[in-house]
Amino acid sequence: MPSLPALPAADKRHVDPARIGYPPTLPIEVVLKTAPVKQICEAYGLTRDDWEALCADQVFRADIARLSEEVKKDGVSFKLKARLQSEEYLKHAFIMIDDKTGAVPPSVKADMIKATWRIAGLEPAKADGAGANTNAFQINIHMEKP
Repeated sequence: MPSLPALPAADKRHVDPARIGYPPTLPIEVVLKTAPVKQICEAYGLTRDDWEALCADQVFRADIARLSEEVKKDGVSFKLKARLQSEEYLKHAFIMIDDKTGAVPPSVKADMIKATWRIAGLEPAKADGAGANTNAFQINIHMEKP
């Protein structure tokens, strides 16, 4: 399996769990046929063995299938381009959240983590449709006949 380019030395403290076994732009370039596959592989530094391993990878194949359908349906949309950018932003967000120098304020880190949870669909659900402005205080009075 091909590996992504190494992180800069200062960023090798932790491995970013969001990194997959190939650059997120690779399946898009393959689907859009920006060049022959051989040239695309050369641009990414992939050997023939790397390419064959990718073609056997279920996640890569699923990405290719999903993107192919999306391009057929919507063309190269603004949404697809924004997703490409967000993949790059995720790398920077991880580096900023992982920063131990104090250059990134804790409140910014917390907001970035919350936003990531929300976008990933991991934010805790509100019970019974309760919104943020509802009052949790409740009084129940049970009156019985004498």
